[in-house]
Amino acid sequence: MQVSPGRPATMGTFTSMTTSAQQLIETARLTPPAGPFDWEQVEQRLEAPVPQDYRKLLDAGGGGLWLDFLRLFVPAPGPGLKHVDLERSGLEFEQLQDLFEDEVVGPPDDLDPDARLLPWASTGSGVTLYWQVSPDAAADSYPIRVSDRNGDLWERYDLLITDLLLGVVQGEVRSDLLNESWMDRDVLFKPYADE
Repeated sequence: MQVSPGRPATMGTFTSMTTSAQQLIETARLTPPAGPFDWEQVEQRLEAPVPQDYRKLLDAGGGGLWLDFLRLFVPAPGPGLKHVDLERSGLEFEQLQDLFEDEVVGPPDDLDPDARLLPWASTGSGVTLYWQVSPDAAADSYPIRVSDRNGDLWERYDLLITDLLLGVVQGEVRSDLLNESWMDRDVLFKPYADE
């Protein structure tokens, strides 16, 4: 089944007997990072819970680059990787809010005024993926927003993060922003430690 922006998809869209997180972990043969992530600290800094599937994926393989294209943000990424520091996502949203207010970039048309956009991944081409966090929303039901570099184009996916990522890996996600031509299908996952 192909998924396009704005089309709701159930959590089971890309799954069979195992979850999408488990499929990604097994397919990429992820190796756990040296030490565990302090998710409680991350959530305090973000002032929002982190979705369980994202936590499971990072706990299994740490931060890295999927398809040599999609950079997952990670807590405390280490020297030279501040641009993928998940704990800075709250600061990134404050900067984004300033851009919205100054009309430098436009927010998604249907963004609730109480919602926050917290980045959790980006690409080298300027595309950013966000959790749309609303008060009292369950972390595992955050819509995913994808924006181009200028904030001119926004896409929405009502999927788990790992469902979207697995769909991208399998070529089942159709997007104007997650351009297939930028992806290297020969490199499924490369940990930041290997860069």
